[in-house]
Amino acid sequence: MPREARRSGLRGLMEQDLGLGQLPERLDDELRLAEDLGLDSILVMQLIVWIEVRLGLAVPDAEVDPRVFATVESVLDFMGELRPLAAEGKG
Repeated sequence: MPREARRSGLRGLMEQDLGLGQLPERLDDELRLAEDLGLDSILVMQLIVWIEVRLGLAVPDAEVDPRVFATVESVLDFMGELRPLAAEGKG
């Protein structure tokens, strides 16, 4: 999935599924999820679930690290490394 498609998907998850309003017009890479966008640990866990459910990307439990969810850039990079759910466990 191209980076801008991941960015758009992330924005949709934050607005629609997490119910975050008043997001900046563009989710710039340097925006911090907690400090700038208001995500607490519960919202981050919900975001992980929605990445799997809505975007169809498998998020292995072993790869969930708080540093991954520090900034928009780190989340987009992480999403770029994930496999589609259908491919999970195939090799």
